[in-house]
Amino acid sequence: MEFLDLVKNRYSCRKFCDKNVEEEKLLQILEAGRLAPTAMNHQPLKIFVVKSAQSLEKLRGITRMAYNAPVVLMVCYDKDLCYRALNYNDEHECGDMDASIVTTTMMMQATELGLNTLWARGFNAVEIARGFELPENLKVSCLLDVGYADPIEGGPSPRHPVRKEMGELVEEL
Repeated sequence: MEFLDLVKNRYSCRKFCDKNVEEEKLLQILEAGRLAPTAMNHQPLKIFVVKSAQSLEKLRGITRMAYNAPVVLMVCYDKDLCYRALNYNDEHECGDMDASIVTTTMMMQATELGLNTLWARGFNAVEIARGFELPENLKVSCLLDVGYADPIEGGPSPRHPVRKEMGELVEEL
């Protein structure tokens, strides 16, 4: 599949079927995340694979953003390891951006493998960190729900194909 077709076909799935994600596909998704770029190549990420019934139940008790996906990748960054841009009088910590790049890379790999995903950040990260007893240096950045879409209810939102025109987004200076 051409990359732009992959981007056009990917959508946020909010209803997954019961089919498990094959281990070899999950490993490919995680490898894509491992290879994704990060600021100054610091690689401050930690990805927790949530797929046991007990862990999924715990996560779903904290946030609805896990939906019914058979696998949820909890993407965190280590605030002590992430690159901090301290020059240019514009201090900026790159952990969330690194996590977003890694998550997007994994999301696109999952799509290429015929899986569906939901990239989520509508949750209380502190509650998730507390619920999973994560160390204080790890910050939960986002969740990536992974699985196969329910054939009846798992399709894209009606908002999915709505896009601004290029001229509304891009301007040459």
